[in-house]
Amino acid sequence: MKKFLLAVATALLCISSASAQDEFMWGLTGGLNVSGFSGDYRSESFNHGTKAGFNIGLKAEYEIAEPFFIEGAFALSGKGFSLGYSKEALNDPNLGDVLVANRIELDSKNKVDLWYLHIPFNFGYKFEINDYLAVAPKVGVYIDLGLWGSDSYDNNPFTDYDNWKDNIYFENNVFNRFDFGFGFGANFWAAQHFELSTGYEMGMVKAYKAESKPRNWYLNLAFLF
Repeated sequence: MKKFLLAVATALLCISSASAQDEFMWGLTGGLNVSGFSGDYRSESFNHGTKAGFNIGLKAEYEIAEPFFIEGAFALSGKGFSLGYSKEALNDPNLGDVLVANRIELDSKNKVDLWYLHIPFNFGYKFEINDYLAVAPKVGVYIDLGLWGSDSYDNNPFTDYDNWKDNIYFENNVFNRFDFGFGFGANFWAAQHFELSTGYEMGMVKAYKAESKPRNWYLNLAFLF
């Protein structure tokens, strides 16, 4: 335990030393997600919609060579989507029976929450407006690792949909715990330490057996040391 605490203290000392050089900065970040999925599956019976969530974590930025920089983060990120069932769903020879068996109301919204360990990595170009303001467009990649989830019917979307009665829509572990994708956005700095960032992320991995891939827009605020 003492060795671990010593290692943490040494790491923090190194970070503080690097921060003093204004080349490396780190801090807390958090904000809003608006997520959903691309495409549509059984569109006559139901539609995917977006839902709001939040993210919170730690991020770091390093100036490679002025004005170029890289940034990365480890964050807990809440994503997902809403699912609305229409009256046409009852006419589906398979889906209608599933809705009745599981007592799912028509015209209702099933809100699906998916929580991930979100690891983005971006490359950017910083424009210094003055001594206090700067803006930087950025592009990069990200990895999402599924942790847990829930929906309006007390299911865990990563594990439980195989328990639905007469299930034909979902499969075992229907929601993929892994996602990889690309993103683009911009950072806005004020007084060097306050940062507002926004961007859009496009997943490349199918979320489940339908042709749907994750999409997410975020708006974050960070304080960097």
